[in-house]
Amino acid sequence: MSVEEIFAFHEQEAGPVRFVESFGGWVVTRYSEVDRVLTEHAVFSSDELRYSDRPIPHGSNPLLRGLQAMDPPRHHVLRRIVSQVFTPRAVSSLEPSITEKVHTLLASAGETFDLIGEVAYPLSVHTIASLLGVQPSRWPDFVRWTEAITSFFGTFTADEARRIAFDQAVEEMGDYFREEFERPAGVIATLMASELTEDELIDFCALLLINGHETTKTLLVNAVLCLVARPKPADLRLAVEEVLRYLPPTGGTDRFVTRPTTLGGQELRPGQRVVAMITAANRDPEVFPDPQTFDPDRTPNPHLSFGHGIHFCLGAHLARLEARITLAALLARPWRIADLDTHRTPVGIDVLKATLVTR
Repeated sequence: MSVEEIFAFHEQEAGPVRFVESFGGWVVTRYSEVDRVLTEHAVFSSDELRYSDRPIPHGSNPLLRGLQAMDPPRHHVLRRIVSQVFTPRAVSSLEPSITEKVHTLLASAGETFDLIGEVAYPLSVHTIASLLGVQPSRWPDFVRWTEAITSFFGTFTADEARRIAFDQAVEEMGDYFREEFERPAGVIATLMASELTEDELIDFCALLLINGHETTKTLLVNAVLCLVARPKPADLRLAVEEVLRYLPPTGGTDRFVTRPTTLGGQELRPGQRVVAMITAANRDPEVFPDPQTFDPDRTPNPHLSFGHGIHFCLGAHLARLEARITLAALLARPWRIADLDTHRTPVGIDVLKATLVTR
């Protein structure tokens, strides 16, 4: 579904909550309803394996068993354990390493370079790998596993080639982390000192690996697309928040109805899928004045791009830090976009590849 189609849902008289057969569930676009879906975890669960009333071909996906797909009380226990990795102090301690990596990447870039391949991916993977305490030789596997796992969902589960790649990635990733548990370092060493089971450790490492570098990579590219043709923003913190609102790295997120409820005037039954369209909610005119305009000085900016409620993104502070450091370095140089190789992502945002060149 394209961005334009998402916004069309928001504007149609049918209302902000519509059942869309191609999605196999309810699409929610207005800010107030999206916020409710994200925060009322007792009614709108993240646990697809437990509550979905439809078959789940991608049921072995570790993300469906991890923290982001878990309800209380177990969610709260695990969140307290893993949140120590992302405290403000822990994230701040990574700033020197991230800054050094950004400047190294830009110094080695030629006159023309691929923003994703030469900057965004290496930086985000470097950061996550450093947290996990793994060697650079395995970074290409990180990218391959992520792409295979995240591309196997919805109607794509009928694609046999995707299924084979998905199964292989899940198996290889599990084997890899079990090897790391035998010589723990970084975050893995910290988490192994807790009472997490081996499966819980693998699921969290998978969540950190996949969401940690994929989201940050997309945020960096989106930020460049939003800012490169503009004067340098007065406050990069505000500018990054506006990028998150205007062109978020994630178009939406799923929840599953646990009991009969009403949402936006529609009756929802247990087991149904609800797609909370963050992209559309972030442009709700009832919350954001002139929502179709990119305003790097926008404040307040209560976007929902990192979620809300108990599943608010653990890595939000880290993603913001990486974006600010990279943008500061890029905007201090005379770069421009020379070419934009676009292709349609699952959420319909054509932003994934840009080439920068010296002016």
